[in-house]
Amino acid sequence: MYDSAIYEKLTNFCAYQERCTADVLEKLYKLKVPKDDFDNYIPKLKDENFLNEERYVKAFISAHSKKKWGKTKIRSALSGKRIDSGLIKKYLDLIEQDDYDAQIKELLQKKWNSIRTGSPKEKKNKLIRFLLSKGFEMGKVMAAVKEMEV
Repeated sequence: MYDSAIYEKLTNFCAYQERCTADVLEKLYKLKVPKDDFDNYIPKLKDENFLNEERYVKAFISAHSKKKWGKTKIRSALSGKRIDSGLIKKYLDLIEQDDYDAQIKELLQKKWNSIRTGSPKEKKNKLIRFLLSKGFEMGKVMAAVKEMEV
């Protein structure tokens, strides 16, 4: 069954900011729409371009790169939303490598200056853990830390 009031709520929900299918499904649950009726809304939202996974992935990666998230954390968050891994890879590969490396170095320098206690080895370990928690790849983190030590 299709309810125009619910559809209007969903269009407003999708128009407010980019959404993925998982977000809309969650909204349908909150609106207490029967599961059998979900297929009445999702395709219509996609047909009318309110819901576009590719557009969502681009916006998500852009926003979270600005928040200084690494590729690993972004990939994990998008996978949690059941986004196609090919789509994730396609847009993660578009991140400018020089900007990405500069971001790692910037975070590394800020964090290094903020760590007040511990031996140099302890500070280095804290630094590595911090960058890994931000979602940066181990190889990139280790290279940046090694470069900083020189």
